[in-house]
Amino acid sequence: MVKIILFFVLFQSALDAQIRVIAAEKLPVAKGEHWSNAVFSPTGEDIYMTNSDYNGIWQYSLVKKILKEITLDKYSGYNFVLSDDGSTIAYRRTAVEGDHRTRIQETVEMKIKTMEQIVIEKGNSIATPVFIHDRISQTQKVFRSNSTPMLDQTVTQVVGIEETKIVLIVNGVKTVADPLQNGQYIWPVLSPDKRRLAVVEMERGAFVSDLDGKNIVMLGKCNAPKWTRDGKWIIGMDDKDDGRSIYSSEIIAVSSDGSQRIALTETPSRIEMFPAISPAGNKIVVTTLDGEVFVLTVEEGE
Repeated sequence: MVKIILFFVLFQSALDAQIRVIAAEKLPVAKGEHWSNAVFSPTGEDIYMTNSDYNGIWQYSLVKKILKEITLDKYSGYNFVLSDDGSTIAYRRTAVEGDHRTRIQETVEMKIKTMEQIVIEKGNSIATPVFIHDRISQTQKVFRSNSTPMLDQTVTQVVGIEETKIVLIVNGVKTVADPLQNGQYIWPVLSPDKRRLAVVEMERGAFVSDLDGKNIVMLGKCNAPKWTRDGKWIIGMDDKDDGRSIYSSEIIAVSSDGSQRIALTETPSRIEMFPAISPAGNKIVVTTLDGEVFVLTVEEGE
């Protein structure tokens, strides 16, 4: 009898677990730009963003309320990354336009404080960079063998997508993952404890799995997923389109075990997209289809 009561209490507690938005702040960052793909700095004190054309990167200080131009390099805003200490930003820019054979792309490392730039790689088709222990690496530069370890075997990192499959470094070894078999994946993201993966399969929706592709939990539609800091929730967007354009999008939270699905925004007048989680506080930054930037403060409770 005691075991039954205890099970009921735990089950009811799980059902009562909640997450909700308690405040929404629109950032004063108009400046004639149409903002998109905003992310937090590692400290949570700054937000980095690009425009709808990905031509440039800007930094907005939540403390000083100041917008700063980082670069206007062409297509630099696509998948730029920050080092773990927030001192360095890396991005791929297009120096000369053309097709995949004649264009020239460059991977740039920039010290944010001094704005000093170093070109790390140049070619006609190079991958967007990633940081591994504050060192820049491109997908092509990672060991291609699934059995050849890197020098640092403690590394666990999502590198990106290669030919629609997920590329990971697990225990220092590059791994190409296909958890659902014959999947076409997008938006892979590692959990805070680096033991699980949240990703979207283009036909079957979002899911969570172990790094080896086991213990799959389907989450339904949850595009551009991001983990909360405690790993309990996946934050994403529930967007709708007519085949040509998006006409609706709300920010949602899905529990990582798939048992709960909660609407965090219900704002028909705004099309909120591409959430990013602060690594230092209970905040989410989103951009809208109209190019606005909002910071949502969330509260988790039992």
